[in-house]
Amino acid sequence: MSAFDLDAFVGRSRALVESAPPATRRETRTWLVDPLLETLGWDVRADTCLSETTVDGTRLEYVTAVGGVPALLVAVEPYGESLDRDRAVSLLETMAWTGIDRVIYTDGRDFLLLAGTTDADRLACRLATLPDHESALAHYTRETIGQRLERHSRPFVARQLAVARDEIVASIVDELTAVTDQGDAYRTEFDSAAGRFVDRLVAAFSDDGQRPVAGDLEAADADVSFEFSEPGSSSDESEATRQSMSTDESRPNHPSTGDPDSSTDETSATEECETDADADAADGDESQPDGGGDDAARASASRPERSDADADAGEYIVRFFNERGSIGAIGHSRSDRALVAAAEYLFERGLSGLSVPWSPDEGDDTRAVLHESPTHPDGTPMTTPQQLSNGLYLETGGDAERRANRVEALATQAGFRAMLTGDWE
Repeated sequence: MSAFDLDAFVGRSRALVESAPPATRRETRTWLVDPLLETLGWDVRADTCLSETTVDGTRLEYVTAVGGVPALLVAVEPYGESLDRDRAVSLLETMAWTGIDRVIYTDGRDFLLLAGTTDADRLACRLATLPDHESALAHYTRETIGQRLERHSRPFVARQLAVARDEIVASIVDELTAVTDQGDAYRTEFDSAAGRFVDRLVAAFSDDGQRPVAGDLEAADADVSFEFSEPGSSSDESEATRQSMSTDESRPNHPSTGDPDSSTDETSATEECETDADADAADGDESQPDGGGDDAARASASRPERSDADADAGEYIVRFFNERGSIGAIGHSRSDRALVAAAEYLFERGLSGLSVPWSPDEGDDTRAVLHESPTHPDGTPMTTPQQLSNGLYLETGGDAERRANRVEALATQAGFRAMLTGDWE
């Protein structure tokens, strides 16, 4: 992409908005965003470009692909309405879940460029200053991204599965319903099981230890800033509430290695983004999302040393998702302790109103997974009861598969989705 192409795009766009700015989201897309993507080398009318879709609960105006591999996510707001902080957080969470490491979020006037997955670099700029950031925008061209995707790898399969998740789950459910007598009565169970299956596939293919690294968008000499509107509202720039991008510990800037297959440490997605339209580059600081859950890497770091006596010693990770994306994770070297940690996490974050004795198997009223005493409803003692901080007793007996089923059932009861990775199976 040449500087001339970018200059021409900006010149045309500025002339357009000065004479008759877009009045709707669709006009913003047609008049401003489509031409930008075409300038970057993308064909928005190609069959490989999905429009008006949802991935991991996040609304997206475009999902572009190279050779069938999802490559770039684009989110659009109506012109001049400012960017929404919550939607920006959702985009970061979607990047972490799908492994798609390039995002453009814009209202045609302001641009937020995200590069990376769980450790995303950020660059904020205005339409008029886009030519000043040609080197950054080069990371978003079809040519550059295409070169990075030439070498096929397992994480690219994860991207495809993540983007097509809902369609895959629906297809599996339809097939199960069709081949099962009175299958419609079990559609909800089929849907839950199929969703868990696809989620595990995504995790299995994405977790190969070689996550692509975005590299710094530019040499950062200032904190990224941007103006975010409150959800569902808009405001004039001079009246906008400025939110700071905060974290307990700042991530140091690392220069781009030029190797897209280098690995990076995994951290939680950002909750809040700072705003100031004149700043040019990101420092990459991040904070925990609502729910305060540590990510798998931090959970793993806090696990105790494995014991040779632990029959199922390994790595048992549970990630939790709500309708918007990832909210946190827990992990342990033993599956029984991971079950306990998951139960504690869920009771802190939404698992309420549960009547005991409780069991995910409603057809069996003699056994309990949770009870106010370390016994089952029929009076027999639990195999391996563990008392939780709220006083309830949790049955942790059984093998790793049975414990995994309890984790998933508890997450569903709390209104979340659980993704189990590591040595659960």
